[in-house]
Amino acid sequence: MDVESYTDLIPLIFLGVVFFTVAVSAFYWSAKKGQFRNFDSQAKTIFTEEEPEGEVSDSFPDKKKKLKN
Repeated sequence: MDVESYTDLIPLIFLGVVFFTVAVSAFYWSAKKGQFRNFDSQAKTIFTEEEPEGEVSDSFPDKKKKLKN
C-alpha cells in the first residue's frame, strides 16, 4: 500500500476519533450525574404495583398448544 493511498483513510480515522470522543463524553456525563451509583435501586425503578418484581406478567404463547390447534 502506497503512502499516498493512506489519505483515503483520513475520513475513517476522523469518524473513529469523533465516535471515541462522543463515547468518552457520554461515559463522563453519566458518571457525573450519578448513573453508576446503586445499580440495584436503579434497576427496580421499572417495577410498579401493576407489574411487581418477581412475578411473570408477560410470556410467549405455548408452542405445544399452538401446534395442536
